[in-house]
Amino acid sequence: LPTEGKVTVGIPCYNHAKYLPDCVASILAQTRPVDEIMILNDCSTDDFKTVVQQFTDPRIKVMAFDENRGMAEAHNQMAYRAEGDFTAFVSADDTIDPTYIEKCLAKFKENPWYEFVASQNDFIDEDGTPMVVGDDEFKKQIVAIPKCINRTREEWMMALRPGNHYFGSGMYRTHVISEVGGWEKKYKVIADYQMYLKLVARENIGIVEEPVTHTRIHEKNDSRI
Repeated sequence: LPTEGKVTVGIPCYNHAKYLPDCVASILAQTRPVDEIMILNDCSTDDFKTVVQQFTDPRIKVMAFDENRGMAEAHNQMAYRAEGDFTAFVSADDTIDPTYIEKCLAKFKENPWYEFVASQNDFIDEDGTPMVVGDDEFKKQIVAIPKCINRTREEWMMALRPGNHYFGSGMYRTHVISEVGGWEKKYKVIADYQMYLKLVARENIGIVEEPVTHTRIHEKNDSRI
């Protein structure tokens, strides 16, 4: 299977406009430039429209739902419209390391049969500094979730059986998303877990064993709510 081609990055956004400049800046700073950036406004009630006016790079395309449809549908709509051979998704409140795209594509070259490559992640506080756990019970729970590592397909099937693992931002072969039916809205915040189960049933998954995704923790995280 091809291991090089156009790369799309999709950014679903619901009331996270204030974090968008950091997110977009991290994508524009990639050592391997991306070919397309899609930002989908999931009917936000914040100042999304004002914030996106600052983005002038011609690779950026802004989309919008006319009603709030949730993360799963946002991912699906961007994936179905992506021009890239590979599509990565970055949450609007997160950032990625400048080497993220380069290292994900290197994993596809390492094993051309991969249909999905994810990274490890670390956590940042709302201001972008390394996360301090303190007495916050939510932060204690998320740091206890197992980090993803490279495994055989059989090992992944066993590891995912009892529950989810914490994957950083993931890159997919775009056509595969349609083939497996996309993200299922009924699973809400764990729709990503259902997607991992679908993918590992087809083929092994690859992991960039470095924290090149930086997950922002704040009071409005979907998983916290």
